[in-house]
Amino acid sequence: MHEQDFALISRHVFGVKRERHRRVVGAALAMLLALASAPAHAQPAAPDAGIRLLVGFPPGSGVDGISRVFAEALGRQLSRPVTVENQTGARGNVAAAEVARATPDGNTLGVVTATTVILTRHLSRQLGYDPQADLTPISRFASLPLLLLTAPGSGVRTVADLIELLKARPSTCGTPGAGTAQHLALELLLRSTGARCDIVHFRGISGALPELLSGEVQVYVEAAVIGLPLVREGRVKLLAVTSRSRSALLPETPTVAETVAGYEAETWLALMGPRGLADSVLSTLETAAIAAARDAVVVRRLRALSAEPIGGNRAELAATIRAQDSIWGPVARAAGVTAD
Repeated sequence: MHEQDFALISRHVFGVKRERHRRVVGAALAMLLALASAPAHAQPAAPDAGIRLLVGFPPGSGVDGISRVFAEALGRQLSRPVTVENQTGARGNVAAAEVARATPDGNTLGVVTATTVILTRHLSRQLGYDPQADLTPISRFASLPLLLLTAPGSGVRTVADLIELLKARPSTCGTPGAGTAQHLALELLLRSTGARCDIVHFRGISGALPELLSGEVQVYVEAAVIGLPLVREGRVKLLAVTSRSRSALLPETPTVAETVAGYEAETWLALMGPRGLADSVLSTLETAAIAAARDAVVVRRLRALSAEPIGGNRAELAATIRAQDSIWGPVARAAGVTAD
């Protein structure tokens, strides 16, 4: 081979190699730039990272206290820290909407109440998300019984007495707010019995108590976590609980259903995640949530907060949502209440 031919071939070969090298380096740089500019949430958290548990009610509230007991136990079951973050507003929907928008990797979950996932869906057209379509059921871990209350001196001793009174003469009933679970539980009672009353919405039981004790208000519906201390102090009389069966918190207290067949009204707390959770992640969370709610220490702590532990699976939660939606949708629409 002549020297000139060798020089020509060398330039061609090494020129090709340099061009290939340039292309490989360029592709690598482009990949690095793409990763650097990708949104942070697109990168899944490390498996041992902590879990954010969003709660849509303020610190110190009943839902917050129950959620913190559950979060602590859930973290133990998962061997991962579970941190409660309070994002209040719109009856729990601010937090629930944030969960719905989260990356479905199991690192952002929410405590969702029956009011949020069922009632508000029928009371508002401006949620910006669908709490049933955009959230994944994991486990219903606690229920909050509602109490049917009257004044100790009212002369009303039973649910039957109350229904007779509400049918016989004009009466006033109270709730802690329009569109609340307490309000719609009362609406369901009226619809189920044909009784009538003028419903007044107070800013909590503290505002209603003077009128309840004076006889201006004949009945008031409130959550057990708020009403039970007043019952134990003898300031109000407990007629019944609104759950399907008697509560372990109040085993001697009858249910409304013992007088009004088929009646059931309660609110509950559930662990839910964003849509699209992988089956493996979902199964791990479900198993841990059930174990957490059924832990003996957790059961005692929840009952001390006037909550009834459940520890249900995801299929049970999904079925509960479907069944209760068919009941509360018509009641909410008939009540004519909107949250917008």
